[in-house]
Amino acid sequence: MRIGRSFALVGAAALLVGACTAPDASEVARQPQPGIAELSTGELQSRWWSWAASSPEDSNPVTDPDGSFCAQNQPTDAWFLAGTFGGKAERRCSIPAERPVVFPLLNFTGTKAECSARLAEAKGTVRLGTAEVAVERIEPTPIRITGVEGNPVTGQAGSLATHGCGLWVRLGPVPVGTASLTIEGSAGSFSLSVTYNLQVA
Repeated sequence: MRIGRSFALVGAAALLVGACTAPDASEVARQPQPGIAELSTGELQSRWWSWAASSPEDSNPVTDPDGSFCAQNQPTDAWFLAGTFGGKAERRCSIPAERPVVFPLLNFTGTKAECSARLAEAKGTVRLGTAEVAVERIEPTPIRITGVEGNPVTGQAGSLATHGCGLWVRLGPVPVGTASLTIEGSAGSFSLSVTYNLQVA
């Protein structure tokens, strides 16, 4: 388990606590769910975090330098995007038409108090082309992350209970064609800037 590693869009990891079985994160991330817009904040975060933990570090969408792993373990009812563990990235990503796009701008895990403290510092913007996208602020919520061995989120296989919070975007389907999605955020000394060159077909 990774403790104390700061990241966003895979947020600032504090103490992930608790463990049990069920290590098949790819199946958890793909489970049919209510519409993305109707998911509770706990369900939304649990699904995204489990997706981010469903691949080992060398083929993970969060550590992806150019978008090669953008389609890794995607669910059937949405398209998840990832940020970085800090710094800049530019990625190309092909997305099926009519698929809602969901991602955190900045997200954090830890105790309720730790999450609240990091969230208080969080700020940022998201733009699709030249249009600014509305950001949803999610207060600390109990979540469960299920990952595979060697993933860069928890570092181990199994399921972990913690709190999640952050700045999130639930974007409706992006029109067919090409689009640029720019994500910029910071919290304290942490910052990131990610550009996705999207191809929707």
